[in-house]
Amino acid sequence: MRHAFTLSALLLSCCHCGPAPGVPTSLSIKNGTTNPAKVYVAFGSDSAVGVSDWIFCEKSGALTCSFDIAAGWTMAMPETSKYTNATLSFNHSVGCGVTKAEININNPAWFDILDVSLVDGFSNKVEISAESDSGTTKMGPATDEPSDAQLMGVFPFGCDICVERQNPPCGIAKGETGCKAGTQYDPKPPCQWQGPKKGGGDLAVTVTLVE
Repeated sequence: MRHAFTLSALLLSCCHCGPAPGVPTSLSIKNGTTNPAKVYVAFGSDSAVGVSDWIFCEKSGALTCSFDIAAGWTMAMPETSKYTNATLSFNHSVGCGVTKAEININNPAWFDILDVSLVDGFSNKVEISAESDSGTTKMGPATDEPSDAQLMGVFPFGCDICVERQNPPCGIAKGETGCKAGTQYDPKPPCQWQGPKKGGGDLAVTVTLVE
């Protein structure tokens, strides 16, 4: 396997990966299923962390790459002490019909922002957890069921403005059914979770593929 030593050093089989106080937000990827999985990554153009920083990730474009993760493994991502803006998906590259985990951490100008997005469609169950000394917040696991509208930190199926399919992508029909209650600027519950600390830090974020 390419970069086998580097990859094995990053694989963790642990039951607690919480943050130490006064450190940047960390990011781990977990395969919570009984089958191997492939993780697809699309970095934002403004992200300080990119494809070259995750050397185990096979490059497919200037901002995209992918890597394999064994069943049951948790993998700690390197270099995320820097500003990291990335969209992750499992077993399908980011695009129509795919569940996305959207991660924006350690932005010096803003708070950590996390969400599970079904705006483009649904492919598999994904959960994000944010662990701090005060407890753990979970987003998801998301499905394509109407009940997803009740989950904090989840953009429901096709709901591009959280409370409505105003201009949905991927051929999804317009409408409000299955979206959040409330208004565009005050959805209930929120579609995104915001961390408590500007600039990020003191959080352990884990993106999990759920069986």
